[in-house]
Amino acid sequence: MSEVSKKLDLPIATIRYYTDLDMVPSVQRNDKGQRVFDDEAIVWLEGIKFLRELDTPIPEIKEYIKLCQKTGLAALKKRHKILLQQRERAESSLIDAQLHLDKLNQRIELENQIIHGKKRDSLSAARRFCQ
Repeated sequence: MSEVSKKLDLPIATIRYYTDLDMVPSVQRNDKGQRVFDDEAIVWLEGIKFLRELDTPIPEIKEYIKLCQKTGLAALKKRHKILLQQRERAESSLIDAQLHLDKLNQRIELENQIIHGKKRDSLSAARRFCQ
């Protein structure tokens, strides 16, 4: 399991958690009860990691995993809907990140102006903190 952890940059405890929740369909156990990860298991974990990085809740990931194990148009449409929802979340996060970056750049510009004597540092400590 430590090899899988290093390869995927996931903590061992997280991998255990996902397997205990039956989120890695192809994981097997050897005669000692240890988890055995084949290539398919690694792929499942990569997909789970990606969706978690998008802040997808565990129940949605579990649903998506179940849908991926099914064939047919109904399952495909449901998977597609989930991906569209994920895209909306990602786009929203991107907008939020851009707003944060814009605010940060404004703060940096003000500090630069103060450093170069173009503005006075006349703000209170609280206002300086939250400029």
